[in-house]
Amino acid sequence: MSELLSLLIERMGSFVSGEELASKLGVSRTAVWKQVHALKARGVEIEVRRQGYRLLSRPDLLLESEIKKRLKTRSFGRRLYLHQRVASTSDLAKELARSGEEEGSVVAAEEQTRGRGRVGRAWLSPRGGLWFSLILRPSIAPHEAPRITLAFGAAVAKTLRRLYHLDASIKWPNDVLIGERKVCGILTEVEAELDVLTFLVAGVGINANNSTRSFPEEIRKGATSLREELGRSVDRNELLAELLNEFERSYEVFLKSGKGSLLMDWQDLCSTLGRKVRILTPRETLEGEAVAIDREGALLVKTSTGERRRVLYGECIHLR
Repeated sequence: MSELLSLLIERMGSFVSGEELASKLGVSRTAVWKQVHALKARGVEIEVRRQGYRLLSRPDLLLESEIKKRLKTRSFGRRLYLHQRVASTSDLAKELARSGEEEGSVVAAEEQTRGRGRVGRAWLSPRGGLWFSLILRPSIAPHEAPRITLAFGAAVAKTLRRLYHLDASIKWPNDVLIGERKVCGILTEVEAELDVLTFLVAGVGINANNSTRSFPEEIRKGATSLREELGRSVDRNELLAELLNEFERSYEVFLKSGKGSLLMDWQDLCSTLGRKVRILTPRETLEGEAVAIDREGALLVKTSTGERRRVLYGECIHLR
């Protein structure tokens, strides 16, 4: 269906005969008819007449052919698993990874019913957003995994700036903001044996074309979406492809020991450094000025007593 829809998108607004579509797809006209009606059942607006099929409006659906034609990667996104509705793309990605799925494979969904963020919090994932997880198999120790979160956070911010000219920034450790409102969260999960990392799954959630108005009030006031910021919808296929292109570039730099340059990128895009913050950890609440990020991805906080505290995990709240 993805290839059929791509052909209709190329001829947007014009009728394409069933014979032509069947020839290009290498299937029967009956198979084309069935695919068209399956697409209509998913809400795609296609007019059917004797002269053929006409796409009336561009659908907001993730399509393998539309994503792959924009990819410039060697491995990221070359294997795509696209779903309509799943519990969690990261859970599916972990199942695939345990079965030997190759590095760079991506699981994406139009909707998640049990998406999650840090410390097990629910992550609302309605239709219109971009929800995907990426399988990685880096030869690193498990404690180095937070650096990948930092690298990918910078990659998201850079991509949003380049594609949409938005003032995207990073809030430590894994949120991307526009202004002071969250548009993206990144959660990396690892499986390891002793000190050897078996695989890592990077889960990314972006409020793209969804509305935050339906979010609970405590979430809505601190959230935004690309559509709300731009006043228009974005092409999620383009966005996913460009993110994967940027992710692979950052990942290759990371593997080639360019960790210092990645940290410089992160620091340049970070809105947390230099601010008064409150850090919530399972053991304590810490307040002070965020002064630096170290090579392990930990935040260095200077307290009112002048003590410098190192925080590797926790929830960060900007106080000013």
